[in-house]
Amino acid sequence: MAVLALALLVEPAASRAATPDGPDAAAPPGNADIIVTANKRPERKQDIAMSLWAMSAEQLDRAQVRDFDDLVKVEPSLTVTKTTQPGNNSINIRGVGTYAFSIATRASVSVVVDDVPQAFQAQAFRELADIASIEVLRGPQSTLFGSSATAGVVSITTAAPTTRLTAAMTGGFTSDGEQRANGFVSGPLAERLLFRLSASANRYRGNLRNIYTGNWVGGQSGIDLRGKLVWSASDAITITAAAHHDRAGTSCCTSAYYAVSPGVSFGNFARVRVPQGVILGNIVPGPDNRTISADVDPRGDATESGASVKMDWRLGKYALTAISGFATYALDDLQDTDGTAFNWGPGGAGVPGAARGGSANGGWFRIRSVTQELRLTSPAAERLSFVAGLFFSDTRAQRSFVRGSNSLGPYGSLAIVPPTTSAYSSYFAQARDTNIAAFGQARYDLTGRFALSAGIRFNRDAMRYRLIDRVASVSFGVPDCSSATPSGLAISTCDTFNAVAGRVALEFRPSPAFLVFAGYDRGYKGAAYDLSSTYTTRTPVTQAGPYSGFPVADAVAAKQPIRPETVDAFQLGWKSRPASGLTWNVTFYLEMFHGFQAQSRDELTRQNILNSIERVTTKGVEMEVAAELSPDFSVHGYGTWNDARIGAFPNATCYSSQTAARGCINGQQDLAGKSLPNAPRWKFSLSAEREIRLRAETGLRLTANWVWQSRVVQSLLQDPNSVQRAYGLLGLGAELHDGRRRLRIYCSNLFDQNYALNRGRDGNWNINPYGATSAPISDATKWTPGRDSSRYVRVEFASSF
Repeated sequence: MAVLALALLVEPAASRAATPDGPDAAAPPGNADIIVTANKRPERKQDIAMSLWAMSAEQLDRAQVRDFDDLVKVEPSLTVTKTTQPGNNSINIRGVGTYAFSIATRASVSVVVDDVPQAFQAQAFRELADIASIEVLRGPQSTLFGSSATAGVVSITTAAPTTRLTAAMTGGFTSDGEQRANGFVSGPLAERLLFRLSASANRYRGNLRNIYTGNWVGGQSGIDLRGKLVWSASDAITITAAAHHDRAGTSCCTSAYYAVSPGVSFGNFARVRVPQGVILGNIVPGPDNRTISADVDPRGDATESGASVKMDWRLGKYALTAISGFATYALDDLQDTDGTAFNWGPGGAGVPGAARGGSANGGWFRIRSVTQELRLTSPAAERLSFVAGLFFSDTRAQRSFVRGSNSLGPYGSLAIVPPTTSAYSSYFAQARDTNIAAFGQARYDLTGRFALSAGIRFNRDAMRYRLIDRVASVSFGVPDCSSATPSGLAISTCDTFNAVAGRVALEFRPSPAFLVFAGYDRGYKGAAYDLSSTYTTRTPVTQAGPYSGFPVADAVAAKQPIRPETVDAFQLGWKSRPASGLTWNVTFYLEMFHGFQAQSRDELTRQNILNSIERVTTKGVEMEVAAELSPDFSVHGYGTWNDARIGAFPNATCYSSQTAARGCINGQQDLAGKSLPNAPRWKFSLSAEREIRLRAETGLRLTANWVWQSRVVQSLLQDPNSVQRAYGLLGLGAELHDGRRRLRIYCSNLFDQNYALNRGRDGNWNINPYGATSAPISDATKWTPGRDSSRYVRVEFASSF
């Protein structure tokens, strides 16, 4: 109460002036005065009536945020679920995200770069080079950002051209085999024309060693080229043109053996059971194991090119903005299906008809997207302010996939791919999603202290797909919008959906330094098609029902599309500057999702399936505290308590080896009340910075960063082998700098804490099921270590000109 009373009396601190470009450009220790665009207009972060996180480029740099994945170390509401390759990764906010293999499934978290939404979530997983700021808008943002934002938005703003000629470069390396370099040049080309060119390159060998091929895996490399022109055509018209080209290669994300019970054999293909000593060789499973043995190195090579044009036109006191975006994205992927170097064919197990070597899966993605937004914005200072606009997007996606031999061909004369019991699969899928929307949001000052905000968005989605099974020579959606499967089941391969999303919020400002807000959001995400290898399963359905006797693929197609996902969200919070140099923000929230789209692994059929979960609830509290304890010493902390649970999911599949004693009845389990995957209950991040002035132009900056999270289950099906225990990471750094140069040394994960990006049971082993006790009879578990799951040192040098 004392803090609240103080907040009513204290005026906010004066805004800071803009700082010059360069490697030592100062940034405020807190970020209360960061300018954000959450409402599609520039505003101070402290004046936005919602929960959001934001950092400038300088703050991200000091926190060692280099890639998109690193954001989880500084934003506690954000997690990333990593799988076998970038196309299957998932970004989650408050525990909510969409992990799916299908190209016809939208994400729950929208990634926006310079006002242009990314069509494919894999596009986000890149180096964060030459950016100005990043915002994470927590909770549904469907009103202003569309139908891929039911969980939130990650908005990335790239650096703008400078008004004077400026250049800078940064280079660095780590003790575990990483190198990075980036730089930019920026300035005027003519009196009203500014430019910026930037380039970056990175290479990281990885943290797992494949002893069969002799290569490091789990790493990445990439090159990023960006250009931007800003032309002030007149005092009323400004045109910004931007283009980029990215190339990225990953050897991610394979896994190593964490545990294998004695006596457990490998594979049940053609009744050949291989002793574990043959599979493991010199590998010793354990929490410190960083070696694998596989005859195929994982690969995910991506290329993206894109361009955007933004026109800002002042019409009196209003602003008309038009944003056009175009991008193409290509990803070629390859993974080892059996995860071993075992040879099932001649010279090895000698299975009749088998090809030499093991099995692999992969193929390619091709994405093309076009977006257009037109919006009218009123002045923010008036009693009634608004933003209204129209939006159009057209996304065309293709996926070619094969599960077969190491070279992605047929597995000899066999229809089954070893060591699994899954059939050889080869398909080509196409999907097209066209979205048209009209949106508007307004804020009205009821009195000098109260304000009301409301918004609405009308969406129309037109979706279609086709899929060709190249093995069985059957197709779905051919000709376009076909209404029957090859065996005669009624299906729909073209659908149109209309939906409405909106929000309403009330603001109360008892003093200039204190803002209280409460709001309700209705979010919407469109329907989805589960286009995966289940479409190539031609075995008949044996269960009684309308699909009995029909091929599994036809039955899957008949159940499409997966229904839309909606969310009702409530929030209550405050933002305050209770004393000079102190920021204290708190938000309480409750979100209820209906028809939540989530993918899980069915180990009985060895297929990944997209589920529509009847109800999911996430609730919690988010807090931010920033304090300038002195002009040279500051601390900044974020914390979340998040309870993300399944409300109703009575017919979920069981995890491998789950018994009736553990809730598996006839191959199904009830997941009501269980936690969402990769959703920590508690998560905190804390940073501290001390500046020591050595001479007039030279300073020493000391930094400390700490992140801690509670245990998580990483499997939607609640497999106990997927549990990652609580862990914390501490980093310490020292930086020597003057006005134009800096040298930094940073130690990450000082206490050498192990943790897994992903862990779970390996279904290729002949594991005995759990008994009535809590201990398993036998087990085989793999884990994927995080990038900074072991201690390393980074050295960087930067200079500006």
